[in-house]
Amino acid sequence: MEKESISYAHRYENLWIKYAVITVALEALERNEQELDHAFKSQEANDPGGEVARKNQLFENFFHKVYRLGRKLSFYAKVTQDKVLLNDVALSESVFRKLSEKESLIKCSNVIRRGNEYLDKTKDYGVTAEELTSLNDELAVLEKMHPTIGMITNDHKSATRTVTMLIREAGNLLDNLDDGFEGLVEDKPYLEGWFAVRKIKGRHNYVKARVPAPVQTVLN
Repeated sequence: MEKESISYAHRYENLWIKYAVITVALEALERNEQELDHAFKSQEANDPGGEVARKNQLFENFFHKVYRLGRKLSFYAKVTQDKVLLNDVALSESVFRKLSEKESLIKCSNVIRRGNEYLDKTKDYGVTAEELTSLNDELAVLEKMHPTIGMITNDHKSATRTVTMLIREAGNLLDNLDDGFEGLVEDKPYLEGWFAVRKIKGRHNYVKARVPAPVQTVLN
């Protein structure tokens, strides 16, 4: 509505151009429209939805891989009756989801560390150096990812607040122009068009009202 209102006003500026106060009000509305457009683009660019979904998927994949490593180490621990190792690596996959990201990554790091410590003893159980190296690399990426997502989310919230403020300001500026045009411009077709663009119904009516028929009094 803001762009349409600005465009309509400029189309018929010969009707109001002599009023400096209207010019100032319209220029303020144009600045607001430009800032609002920028704020919308900033909001879209910083939308955390896609980044958060991507991060969550990476965490899910990583947890599953660490869980499978833990199963192999648990298998070895049970066979060799290594209760200490079993206690460290026998974690259900759901545990990672229940904990905070930091706590989950610490537990994952411990499982990987134990895998490295028992690498020579667990090769027959499917534990490989390549697997452990890959998991360490993924862990390093995930540890750095959280603050980045946090900054994106904060930027998005900031842009959202800016959009809300600018929309409220736009409403006030348009209300001011409503009063200015209605008070200073006498061209009824222009005013009808302005309020049609503004999509305001009921409050402003420039159609000549019908004169009601006189009430006839019946004398007895």
